[in-house]
Amino acid sequence: MTIRLKVGAALLLALVSATAASMAVFASLQYRQIQEAEDSKRHLIIEGAASMAKEAELAKDPLMLLDYLQAIKREHEEIHHCRAFIGGHWEDVGKARPEPEGGLLIDYTSSKIDRASIQVEIQFAKAVISARQLKAWERLKNNMAQTSSLVALLGLLISIPLSGTMTRRIVKIQRAVSEIGQGHLGARLPPLGSDEIGRLAKDVNQMSERLDELDRLKKTFVASVTHELRSPLGAIDSYLKVLLANPARLSPEDKSNLERIRANATRLSHFVTNLLDMAKIERGKLDFAPRISDVVQIAEDSAQFFRPNAEELGIKLECQADKSITPMKVDPDLIAHVLTNFLSNALKFTRRGGSVRVALARQNGHIEFSVSDTGVGISAQDQARIFSPFERVKNPLKATGVGLGLAISKSIVEMHGGSIGVRSEPGKGSCFYFTIPVKT
Repeated sequence: MTIRLKVGAALLLALVSATAASMAVFASLQYRQIQEAEDSKRHLIIEGAASMAKEAELAKDPLMLLDYLQAIKREHEEIHHCRAFIGGHWEDVGKARPEPEGGLLIDYTSSKIDRASIQVEIQFAKAVISARQLKAWERLKNNMAQTSSLVALLGLLISIPLSGTMTRRIVKIQRAVSEIGQGHLGARLPPLGSDEIGRLAKDVNQMSERLDELDRLKKTFVASVTHELRSPLGAIDSYLKVLLANPARLSPEDKSNLERIRANATRLSHFVTNLLDMAKIERGKLDFAPRISDVVQIAEDSAQFFRPNAEELGIKLECQADKSITPMKVDPDLIAHVLTNFLSNALKFTRRGGSVRVALARQNGHIEFSVSDTGVGISAQDQARIFSPFERVKNPLKATGVGLGLAISKSIVEMHGGSIGVRSEPGKGSCFYFTIPVKT
């Protein structure tokens, strides 16, 4: 669930909760008011009867009171029976009826019966009063339900855009952080206010600027150091060639030591070259000169270059290229660099007795170059990161490397407008491939 939905749900829940609480208080007050209204209505009936009793007594006309009681009995359904105390005895208004189910509420016009005065007794049916209260309560509940539904609907309509407004800034910060995480250092956010979210955006901008500055310093440092290393490495290699040019003058131990020095110097030279290539790619200064080239010949030459090494390791190396593929526009040196990297890795991670195959085939307007092996394979988790600089995978053959070759290869393929990938399972070998659109 996105933060926008969470905030919207929280706002809606808060609104519904507040509405429910308000409705509960309102319902309690209204129910009490309904009861008080019924009590007030009874009191008005009693007061009217008391007033009429006084008038009848003054006029010495008890029939006037009896007619009045008969009239209010017909008018008010809750009045079960009426009677008047006249001349020392009770006179029923109409025929007396048995007590109804639910009982009676009996009120008098006076709390004391005075034989010299006229008194009135009115009997109210509790069931009728309760039914009327219940009916009023049901109407109130229906009105509250409709009101609550309307409030919930309005709350939903308001909470969605409101939550979007509240979370839009957070989403912008999340996108900026994601860009920085993907390597787009220096990504900046516009001003997002002066509250906590605004201050967070400001901190993200400062972090991005600092990371961008550190990255530039790193690239400058790497470029400077690797450039400075090339000269002494070249001198070392030249001296080694001179010393090894006359092996008869060297003892077997000296020759072995010099060969070991030369191997390590060569390894360090490759590392420095890769660092320089990576620095050039990051600065957009890697030489890229596409021209019409025979890609089949490039694949065969790359395989031929590694064949002596493969024979020494006891690995079968073959090249299967579609001979019908015509020359296309690529940078032959860079394509050979990618294939060389694939082949070098395949030989490193394949045991003696295994096989490595270079293949070239047409594929939907593209040419697919691939190098497959029967080596140790790569887990799905490692496959997701091996094309990033300095990323290496653990392997049982303890092959050496610094993790720059595939990153450089990825950049070269992307310069050609292509894509790169790997198909592999642990223990079942790997197939590194890249596809390039056909351009002539």
